[in-house]
Amino acid sequence: MELAKRLNRLPPYLFVEVNQKIAELRARGEEVISFAIGDPDLPTPSHIIEYMCQAAHDPTNHRYSETGGLLELRQAIAEWYERRFGVTLNPAKEVLPLIGSKEGIGHIALCFIEPGDLALVPDPGYPPFSLGTILAGGEPYFMPLKEENDFLPDFKAIPAEVADRAKLMWLNYPNNPTGAIAGLDFFEKAVHFAQQHHLAICHDAPYTEIAFDGYKPPSFMQHLGQRKQVWNFIPCPKPII
Repeated sequence: MELAKRLNRLPPYLFVEVNQKIAELRARGEEVISFAIGDPDLPTPSHIIEYMCQAAHDPTNHRYSETGGLLELRQAIAEWYERRFGVTLNPAKEVLPLIGSKEGIGHIALCFIEPGDLALVPDPGYPPFSLGTILAGGEPYFMPLKEENDFLPDFKAIPAEVADRAKLMWLNYPNNPTGAIAGLDFFEKAVHFAQQHHLAICHDAPYTEIAFDGYKPPSFMQHLGQRKQVWNFIPCPKPII
């Protein structure tokens, strides 16, 4: 039995290759400081573990959750977005809890991409941006993130025919792996570019709460009036209890 041809288009998963190299080095007795998948190296706070244990004993938590997630959770998420970003979301229609943001990142291409369509993907960037595109039958078009441009994509360098074929654009600020941040002036340019070429923006934003000296990185969600064309992927900053 042959596997689907789309699997032949997938490159090796970066983190698997990195972990294999780490294992080889450690097998030779070399000390390795891992910059691989970013797994937390600190223990989960004890009060969170205790609450999870209590919740596990509650029979109401032994059933499947609602398809769209608990309304109370969606309401709490919407309230946090309003406090953090000053934007109002409809918990019933504009908030969707996922197993993890990677699930949404990997699958949202299926909502936009048809065979032959393009997705604009930052390079370097999180592998699921391009892998989800390929699985949906599309093609990633890589936007170089260069130091001379503060590790921001140069929209003027994207050929018009490429932009017109694109259905969505992936962004990720604060950025992994460059550590770059982007101001609202960049986000305004991104939204204008998306409007000009009729494409959606998907913003992978798991690092908005990681900062120093009281700095709070901006987000697309702060760009008033544009939120309906922006999908923001962000983990809850703390447990909602």
